[in-house]
Amino acid sequence: MRTEFERNPEIHALAETLWRTFIQRDDLYARQLDDGRYCCVRKALTEKHLLAHLKGGITLGAYVLDTDSRARFAVIDADDDHQLARLADMRLSLAREGVPSYLEASRRGGHLWFFFDEPISGKTARSFGKSILKSVDLNDIELFPKQDKLGDGPGSLIRLPFGVHRKDGQRYGFVTIRGEALASTYAGQIRVMASPRVVDKAAIEKVINWNQVPKREPVLVKVDVNGEALSVQIKRSMRVLDFVGEYVELAPNGRGLCPFHDDHNASFSVNTEKNYWHCFSGCGGGSLIDFWIKLKDVDFKDAVGELAKMLLIE
Repeated sequence: MRTEFERNPEIHALAETLWRTFIQRDDLYARQLDDGRYCCVRKALTEKHLLAHLKGGITLGAYVLDTDSRARFAVIDADDDHQLARLADMRLSLAREGVPSYLEASRRGGHLWFFFDEPISGKTARSFGKSILKSVDLNDIELFPKQDKLGDGPGSLIRLPFGVHRKDGQRYGFVTIRGEALASTYAGQIRVMASPRVVDKAAIEKVINWNQVPKREPVLVKVDVNGEALSVQIKRSMRVLDFVGEYVELAPNGRGLCPFHDDHNASFSVNTEKNYWHCFSGCGGGSLIDFWIKLKDVDFKDAVGELAKMLLIE
C-alpha cells in the first residue's frame, strides 16, 4: 500500500519544509535503528534522505545544535502519559504567558517543541527550558538540547517528526491544545509547521528570569592583618566557608550546587576543617583566592588586588 506521502505530488515541497523547520546541520545525519536507537552517519544529508523519511523507508533524527552550538528550537520529552498530561497543562499556561509551543505525540508520551525567532546559544536554550521545568516542578524530564555547547560529538538529537518509528511502525503527528490533530493529514501538519509561532527574544529572557534569585551584595568585613604576604593575609582574613557562602547557597554540611558547571547533584563542598572548597565534578578547588579567580575569570594578581580591597584594611 502506498503511503500518504508517496501519493502526494507536493512531497518535494514538504521535504523542503521539513528541512527548513527542523534540520540544524547537513554535514551529517542520524538514522534510527530497528531497536529505536540512533546511529550517526557522517555523510551529507540530502533531500533524498528526507524523502525516504517521509515515505517510511528510513527514520531520521534531528540534531538540536548547529555547528556553532546554537539552537533554533528546544524540546521537552515526556516519557509516559503522566508527564504528557503535565506537558499539556504546561502548554496552556505558557500560551497565556505569550510563549507558544507545539505538542507532538510519541510512542511513549510526547514532545513539546519551542521554536525561537532566531538561533540562540545552547546554553540560553537550556536555561529557557530548565526555567520552564522548574516553574512546574518537572525536573525529572528530558530537555533538548542536552548540552550547552558541542564537544567532540554532534550532540543530542530528537526524532525528526512525521517519520515512521522503527520500533512500532507508527507515525506520530502534532496535536492542538484540545488534543485534536493539528491538521487532518500529516502533509497538512507539515504545512502548518512551515511557519511555526516563535518565542521571541523578550519572551526567552522573561522565562529565564522566572526563577532567578535576586543577587545579594555580600557582607564582607575588612580586617587588619600585617607583616605577611598579601595573599596570606587574604587567606587568613576570612574562612572559606563564610566567603564562599556569600556566593553559593550551602547546606549546613557545606555542600551546594557548583557555580562553575550545570550542577544538579550538589557537587560543590567546603571542607571546614582544612579550610578549602572543592568540586567533585572536576571544576577544581582551593582557597578563597582560587574561588575568586574562577568566579570572576581573573588571574592571580588581579584576584589578590581585588580581594585585598574587599577584605583588608589598607
